[in-house]
Amino acid sequence: MDIALFEKCIKYISQTHEIALIEDLVSSDQLNSKNKFATIMFDDGYKDNIEYAAPILEEYKCKASFYVVTDCIDKNMVTWTHELEHLFQFTNKTELKMDFDFLHSELKVNELKTKAERIAYVSKLKPFLKKVSHTDRSKALKRISDTYNDVELPKLMMSWKDLSELKTAGHYIGSHSVTHAMLGTMTDENEIKNELLVSGNKIKEHLCYFPQTISYPVGSYNETTKRLAKEAGYKIGLAVKQTVYDPNKTDTFEIPRIELYNEPWWKTRLRITNTLENVKSLIGYK
Repeated sequence: MDIALFEKCIKYISQTHEIALIEDLVSSDQLNSKNKFATIMFDDGYKDNIEYAAPILEEYKCKASFYVVTDCIDKNMVTWTHELEHLFQFTNKTELKMDFDFLHSELKVNELKTKAERIAYVSKLKPFLKKVSHTDRSKALKRISDTYNDVELPKLMMSWKDLSELKTAGHYIGSHSVTHAMLGTMTDENEIKNELLVSGNKIKEHLCYFPQTISYPVGSYNETTKRLAKEAGYKIGLAVKQTVYDPNKTDTFEIPRIELYNEPWWKTRLRITNTLENVKSLIGYK
């Protein structure tokens, strides 16, 4: 999202809502009041959060929650979703043997000769990989990273020092897992527990508390995810459903969020007010 659009969003939201952390709202009875609340949240832990977003939040006196992928913070490496696109964009290699049985026929390739071909291919591959099992996704990602090993990945993540500064400024730091794994596609409960516990304990190590909140990477979760998150010690689970949270109807381990994009202001405003989704629902648009 462009900085100017982000500031316009924050200005509008702060004028039309009372801004509060979701962690404060869920642990209090404020949600039962007649006040119109909004929460502001960021996933992943990118450096632009503190460089560009934090000063704007400070200007409008807004506190936000930042959910971080702890391996990405530790190693200053981008999430797999970012890495995937970056590799296809910047590699100079043409050979890529994608012959996995779980791929659709149009995704089974042996080479991609041009940058345009690679970008077109990854635009189809990425959404497909979000729908397959964790095991199959891991195989494909490893094949791609091993093949496109001529690309240096960008260093774009916040540090623990950055996160400590955000905490000191009154913002909240929660978990977005260890590796950005799609938890709802994983079948090994020990692997899921690792994603939940190691990330939470890493935050505790650096920021002195085990986080209340797990933001499910790519909005992927199921009943097993929710159960294991509770057992790990979390109090809140965040999904990505494009709708407003109703505490009287929604489980606190699948709180929906409205995701904003780099779009024209009229469309962004419709998203913020949930008007866009209501209209789409009325006309049966998917």
